[in-house]
Amino acid sequence: MRLTDGAHADPILTGKGLTKVYASTGSGTARKAAVDGIDVSLLPGECLAIIGESGSGKTTLSRLLLGQLRPDAGQVAYEGGPVLHGSQAAKALVRDSALVFQNPFASLDPRWTIGRSVAEPLLAARLKASRYGWHRYQREQDLADRVAKVLSEVQLDPGRIMTAYPSDLSGGQAQRAAIARALIVKPRILLADEPMSAIDVSARVGILHTLQSIMARSRQQSDPSNGMSMIIISHDLGVVQHIADRIMVLSRGKVVEEGSVRTILDYPSRSYTRQLLAAATL
Repeated sequence: MRLTDGAHADPILTGKGLTKVYASTGSGTARKAAVDGIDVSLLPGECLAIIGESGSGKTTLSRLLLGQLRPDAGQVAYEGGPVLHGSQAAKALVRDSALVFQNPFASLDPRWTIGRSVAEPLLAARLKASRYGWHRYQREQDLADRVAKVLSEVQLDPGRIMTAYPSDLSGGQAQRAAIARALIVKPRILLADEPMSAIDVSARVGILHTLQSIMARSRQQSDPSNGMSMIIISHDLGVVQHIADRIMVLSRGKVVEEGSVRTILDYPSRSYTRQLLAAATL
């Protein structure tokens, strides 16, 4: 595990006994647990990979953890406070988290320039703070500087990309822009849901390096408790082995195996995990 001081910190996010049940397709009475009694925790500065085949429950679990779904049983806590509807912890979790989705072209507005799209979360946050009376020019100049900085951090040229539209970009460039948009508000938790599955193999390497550099910068902070944490959702163990500290393997809504990257890769205890390893692409 690559964490040092952060490994001894209290978890920033926890889930205890998380359960989410849906009605089965085609039946009015049968019900299926997409997530079934899962315990999970996320440390400051840690990258947790949640791995499993389609239908394993990994996306449902991530949505429960970020308060986007309410569990049918169990409890999520952020910084020790219960994430309940309208609670302070729930509001703080919304403010402190950001998402990167699978398909960047579906998440970037085709009518907006990349500069506008990347700036949008910051614009929304600053609108709430307009009572501070920032001067319009100062606000716009600072915004442009922030957008340029975060685009550079994801290996995009601000001078060319800020005025481009999503249709002008490759899949890899568009996903980097989507990552920049998530990072501009300096989240404490970044959720990346299958961030490489919708782009070609050559571009995946670039996205992987981008995510690695983001986590490396986070871990260089003097106070590990302030480092950004990441949850990466994937079906591909080959991708996450290069960035994750810890891996949780899901199958049919349950945790079948969990441990450090090296433990899972070198000593997988379940045949299901060995099958995922055999199918790894990177």
